[in-house]
Amino acid sequence: TTFDQQPVSVVGKVANLVTRYGDTPYTTFDLLDTDDTALPVFVSGKPAFKQGDLCHVTGTFVQEKAIGTYVLTRGVAAEKVEKVSAAEYKTAGQLFRKKQRSGTGTTGKYPRGFYVPQ
Repeated sequence: TTFDQQPVSVVGKVANLVTRYGDTPYTTFDLLDTDDTALPVFVSGKPAFKQGDLCHVTGTFVQEKAIGTYVLTRGVAAEKVEKVSAAEYKTAGQLFRKKQRSGTGTTGKYPRGFYVPQ
């Protein structure tokens, strides 16, 4: 209830994509987070994304809202849905490691794998 009628911005994977065509087409889908927790999303119009895409959704969180014959419960009435690159939200791995001292070189002064001519 704290987020009811508040603007939100969320990122997740599209699942259960359904588009209804008629006088005013609309799309419903679930947005899954990394734990596969689903957040229902409603957006007007035809989608520019597909099942399994990583998307950024901006809109208004609603506890319950009747939109025509569809009732959105605890979800996002989206204003914009953008497909994003997976690399944009990927967590980076370790870039640098602590240098290990190895005294197994030829003289012990140089790291293993390097040969420095005298």
